[in-house]
Amino acid sequence: MPKLAYGRLILLIAAVAVGVVVGYFWGDEVRLSERPSEYIGLTFSILAASLFAVVSILGDPSMVMPGSWRAAWLNAKEIQGDLQRLNYLFVLYIAVLGLLVVTEVIEHAEWNNFYFIHNIFAGISAFAFVFSLALPFELAAIQRARLQSEINQRKSKDGNA
Repeated sequence: MPKLAYGRLILLIAAVAVGVVVGYFWGDEVRLSERPSEYIGLTFSILAASLFAVVSILGDPSMVMPGSWRAAWLNAKEIQGDLQRLNYLFVLYIAVLGLLVVTEVIEHAEWNNFYFIHNIFAGISAFAFVFSLALPFELAAIQRARLQSEINQRKSKDGNA
């Protein structure tokens, strides 16, 4: 298993563990205090908008590396794989924001039987936050790969390869 895969696995395990602990113990605190919900909503709105912008820019066909059709196809295929992971993260952010709305409706309607949704909301929010800690590294890896590809292409054009 590659080194990067171990890192992702460790991050996933940590995110699940933190999510379960926060969801189990802090659900009522999130329900009783308005401030955490406001902060969570603001944070994940910003994260979702930023991630949407990044995915839109990286997924733009004009961002495919120049060169032969084969090189462009391979580059585009690699980018699509990287973007798919980011798309899952974006869906997770939207799910957190959706749960925020559901918890606010449950609180306002005083549906006591559904207060456990706050625990789910707290847990998924914590999971998404911890899992997002890898996002800058994911984006940096995409950028490094693109730069290396461009450098290699220029070397081969110059005959220095």
